[in-house]
Amino acid sequence: MLTVYFEDHGQDFLEWDIEDGKVVGCRPFQGWLWKGKQVHNTSIQPGDFLVISGKDGVRLTMKYAVEKVVELAAKQ
Repeated sequence: MLTVYFEDHGQDFLEWDIEDGKVVGCRPFQGWLWKGKQVHNTSIQPGDFLVISGKDGVRLTMKYAVEKVVELAAKQ
């Protein structure tokens, strides 16, 4: 699992937890909106803009760049 930190431009979300290409956590707000979204980037690095899609299948590029990526150990 990865935790992705976005550059802060005053948006309501700053961190996403991504597991198996899906958003599974969002902080501090808007989890209801972002959880379950598919992330299409195969590698995520600082400076990247994530490409996502929702239930309708339309792909969108996020407006906020990735600031930091932390890889979390898998739960056992």
